Amino acid sequence: MKKEEFCELFGEIRQEYISEAVKPEKKKSLLWLKWGAAAACLCLVAVGLFCYKLEHPYPVREIAISHESDGPFADYSEIPRWEEQEIYRQYGTIPLNGTTYHAQKTVVPKEQVEKELVPVTAEGWDVYAEEAGEEANRYCGAVLYKISGLWEGCAVAVQYEGTEAYYSAVNDSYRPETLGQFLEDLDLKRNLVVNFAGYHMEKPISGQWAEIRFENIGKEKVMEMLLSAPEAKNVFSDSEWDDLPLISLSVSVPILGCENLSLGVYENGYLITNLLDTGKKFYIGEENTKAFLRYVFRECQGYEIAYVDFEQEIQGSLAEESKSGESFPAECPSSESLAAE
Repeated sequence: MKKEEFCELFGEIRQEYISEAVKPEKKKSLLWLKWGAAAACLCLVAVGLFCYKLEHPYPVREIAISHESDGPFADYSEIPRWEEQEIYRQYGTIPLNGTTYHAQKTVVPKEQVEKELVPVTAEGWDVYAEEAGEEANRYCGAVLYKISGLWEGCAVAVQYEGTEAYYSAVNDSYRPETLGQFLEDLDLKRNLVVNFAGYHMEKPISGQWAEIRFENIGKEKVMEMLLSAPEAKNVFSDSEWDDLPLISLSVSVPILGCENLSLGVYENGYLITNLLDTGKKFYIGEENTKAFLRYVFRECQGYEIAYVDFEQEIQGSLAEESKSGESFPAECPSSESLAAE
């Protein structure tokens, strides 16, 4: 093409086309990088949530604990003086024909007290008199009564001389031969209270152990799956406490003052309990124990227990409020209120 012809054709092109043609080429959009980063973040969040769920399959509930002790290892200074004690504590030991009953603080309703059994002499021990080098033995006349529905060989009601109340007293050496006898002697179908179930779980990532507590345990399920083999023999020996149960029920028999005792369920089909302070072991079958475990894990509400030091919580609150200039309330919250929060 001749120069004149080219110039003539070129002259026909509109100016905006030429401007558009000489513009520099735009770089490719980086939006895909942004979306990729967002996707990666979402993946990290999902992995984090997945790991947390593995470590904490149940919600966490805090329970405050206190170091105060009023148990048998408390200092003498913490034990009330003889005249300050209630009568069931003063004369808590009741010997009868080679068997020793121990009085509880639980008062048996009068309508559940049946026939009179035998008069006895209840015994007590004054530790302060012993410290002073004086005679420490104390004695009080009493009468034993049968409690409605209970065999007197495992528990009775005791009425101390000059008083009106009937206190429950249990035979700490009671050992039934079979599960059926155990159920009948204590009338557990009526008297047993199931508080909760406890299970110790090893966390899959950290390897730490967590205490899982299950509530809403149906008593009818306990009776059906765990206490329905009346022919099961009591084969307990003292070495049994070395093994830990797969899951343990906290149970009570309020009429006897028995609170938060253990009913251990073992994977090998055994049931072990310390009701009335003596060990009892019954073989109820692996099918029953496994069926009960499935019931608990699938149908009962569970949560992880986190124990909180009550004293440290109070001190921490005091420190925070002293910094802020606020005053601490006159009444400290109870353990129950802290747990509820």
